[in-house]
Amino acid sequence: MFGNILIVFDVDGTLVGGEPTDWASFEAAFEEAAGFVLNEPFWASLEEVTAEAVVHQALKDLSPEEKGRTAHAVRDGYLRRLTAAQKNDPTSFPALEGALALLAELKKQEIPFAIGTGDWFETSTFKLGAAGIPLDNIPMVTSSDFYSRKDIIAGAAAKAGRSLHETVYVGDGLWDLRSCRKLGIPFIGVGHRKEKLKNAGAAHTVPDLRPSNFWRVLETIRMASPC
Repeated sequence: MFGNILIVFDVDGTLVGGEPTDWASFEAAFEEAAGFVLNEPFWASLEEVTAEAVVHQALKDLSPEEKGRTAHAVRDGYLRRLTAAQKNDPTSFPALEGALALLAELKKQEIPFAIGTGDWFETSTFKLGAAGIPLDNIPMVTSSDFYSRKDIIAGAAAKAGRSLHETVYVGDGLWDLRSCRKLGIPFIGVGHRKEKLKNAGAAHTVPDLRPSNFWRVLETIRMASPC
């Protein structure tokens, strides 16, 4: 139906919800490990938004070794907090509307897909598991593999055995849109930042990941630049 195409999905805000708890867990873990709070001006200044990049940019005056140790401490504290939140409320990290149905349809139609997320492997797999999203045989690349989102997306395509010109990325952040522009690949925006994405020039957005919405947008992309 869609030819030689690969769909790469972001995780947080795209496949999995619970972002307020997620961000709060990350920020608390960072404060615990680094000894200071990540403030609004810092977040607004970021061009590269991945877990590894956030920690390294916040600790720019430290040595590479110290940055690496702190990043590991943040990751471990973050996972600990996510686990506690899920134990306290099993609905903390739900699959977003349409996500499970869409992934099942992609498998049924044998359309390959992968995951390329700016979070770390350990925390990403925890949230996907909490959302009931199966990871068996799904190529996945994270901030544990690469510093930049651009390289994460390219790495996910490579791990899936496909080229970038066959790849469509699905995400919810302006950083996702910027990365796709750098790579020259189509982007589909979803999630609560859709209006911001449209205002930033995103050509393709969907209200949610229900298959009927997704197929319409994917067909538009295919017709514009068939893979």
